Amino acid sequence: MKTVQIVGGGLAGLTLGLRLRQLEVPVELYEATSYPRHRVCGEYLSGRGSDFLESLVPWKILVEAGARRSVGLRIFRNDRKLRNESLPRPALCLSRHRLDHLLADRLTSAGGRIHLQTRQTPVAQEGWVTATGRQPAVQEEGWRWIGLKAHALDLSMGEDLEMHLTPHGYVGLCAVEENRVNVCGLFRARETIPGLARNWRNWLGGKPGSALHRRLQGVRWDEDSFSSVSAISLRPRRAAAQAGVRIGDALTMIPPLTGNGMSMAVEGGFLSAEPLAEWARGNLDWPTCCQRVARNLDHSFSARLRWARLLQQSILHPLGQPLLWHFASVFPYFPQLLFRQTR
Repeated sequence: MKTVQIVGGGLAGLTLGLRLRQLEVPVELYEATSYPRHRVCGEYLSGRGSDFLESLVPWKILVEAGARRSVGLRIFRNDRKLRNESLPRPALCLSRHRLDHLLADRLTSAGGRIHLQTRQTPVAQEGWVTATGRQPAVQEEGWRWIGLKAHALDLSMGEDLEMHLTPHGYVGLCAVEENRVNVCGLFRARETIPGLARNWRNWLGGKPGSALHRRLQGVRWDEDSFSSVSAISLRPRRAAAQAGVRIGDALTMIPPLTGNGMSMAVEGGFLSAEPLAEWARGNLDWPTCCQRVARNLDHSFSARLRWARLLQQSILHPLGQPLLWHFASVFPYFPQLLFRQTR
């Protein structure tokens, strides 16, 4: 049987590797860093990816690692709060620091080979899968996108998630393991932001007078958990338009405000596995395998990517945000409708 080579050991690459080992396919995975590590991520898995993940890692083991469920969502705009929303189904919350390490250990135990601290360039050959992370873009439509993340300590959250709309983007709060709260934000700017590595608390902490600022004022931060990423591309991409097999952020990113990025990474790895397994067994040629993977991914992702892009553009538009806020205030089911369209 042929071996599948995966370049990139994030959530998508690890999921694919584990699913392929379930199908008894040999796997080699190349990761440029080591585990555990912090990543810019909402650390909140909502959608079909939860079922796929739990088919690879039983819920009992996820709980032992610190995973928890979140059942509600609170949305804030400056100092105003929308009514509390109930999620259609609970979200799984666990830090990437813990989850990636858990998945990597399980992949190794299942017989997959992981080459850590190996910066492997994706190869345009049969059997190679690109899962190396985002496709960079310095600017899109004149904006630079920046992601920031850090863990706040001893901050009470209960079972709710929080989304705070800010003048420059948005910040999400999600309780993870060990009484930590993941604080993750996406921001945009026309120019490079000087001193961002020193001033990240001001960006994540919200402007004075806002609900976010009050929430995080005086909080203790785990400095080692801080991470940042720039040159983010949020332009949706179709798998059929790209060569080879690309999964996770290497394929496309969904705007983070949807809370569906982790789910898409897990789904992408899982949905790619069956055609790759058929190739490994000699039942498919490589071009047909790539076409089947692309068809699976585009069928699953295209509609939600369109809705997510429209939602993000509206949220960040000076007229669109108050209009959406008004609709959400007047029509109780409007937020639920938008949530379901991005799943």
